[in-house]
Amino acid sequence: MKNRLFESISSFYRSESGIAAAVAAALLLGILVVSMTTIQVQYVPVWKEDAEYSHMSDVWQDMSRFKSNVDILAAGLEMNPNSRITLNSPIQMGGADLPFIGGMKTGGTLTVNNDISGILIEVNDDMGGYDSNLTLSDIGSVSYRPANIHSVEETYCYENGALIVTQNGRSVMKLFPGIVLEDGAGIASVNLSARIATLEGTRGVMASNSIENIRLTSQDFINIYDSDQEYTSENATTKANVTSVDLTIYTENTEAWGKYFEDSANETHLQEGTDYNITKEDYSVKFSLFPENKTINFKAYNAIIKMKTEIQ
Repeated sequence: MKNRLFESISSFYRSESGIAAAVAAALLLGILVVSMTTIQVQYVPVWKEDAEYSHMSDVWQDMSRFKSNVDILAAGLEMNPNSRITLNSPIQMGGADLPFIGGMKTGGTLTVNNDISGILIEVNDDMGGYDSNLTLSDIGSVSYRPANIHSVEETYCYENGALIVTQNGRSVMKLFPGIVLEDGAGIASVNLSARIATLEGTRGVMASNSIENIRLTSQDFINIYDSDQEYTSENATTKANVTSVDLTIYTENTEAWGKYFEDSANETHLQEGTDYNITKEDYSVKFSLFPENKTINFKAYNAIIKMKTEIQ
């Protein structure tokens, strides 16, 4: 009888121990599920947003470096048209993975020579003037569009020598082009220069989350117009007297270009309607310069740069 009693008590404790272990396991599993759910709902979106912002910061630096490299090659060609220099511009297409969470790497799309980008130059002077017609109607572009989910999507676009950021249909010029308007040496003159860089390369679109390289090589230099150029006729040396210059920028970012020309004109104390006009259309911005009682010193050149990517 006593043995049976001990066996019953032992069996009871073993049963209680098993139930306690099962309850503890269930509680532990519940805590784990709640913890993972909390992390997924509250922390992962924040981590993703931080990762996307960090990646966009990297892309900004890469696109800034790309513009800088184009400017360096263009300046090199201006100093020595026979120079052949190659520079690499890597673009960080994707950001880093989140810790302990796979499949979270950010990415984006690189678009080469697929956006609207071109310039029309029209000069009126007493030497017959100049019209670029279609020679500069497509001078190349590079843009990066992220595949963000949590942070605001910002598109970085290099076009017509400028680096522009677009967000929610608005555009802002962050790095200025080689089109510069400034006061001349005297109060009765104004300087306008258009240092253009044409990017020649395969047109296409590339989606990636790794590093993609853009290889830039200087190719050629074309002097488009120089009002300081001297003309000799009948033993007399003269220069062209420029009365007006029209620069038409072909772009989807008309807001950014309109603001740039407006700010440039204000800094040189020109009056709209009297000295200049800005005309915006759907895909173009036209800056017309005709300063009253001032002469125009105008220079323009085109640096040809070969652009090579993995786009076939």
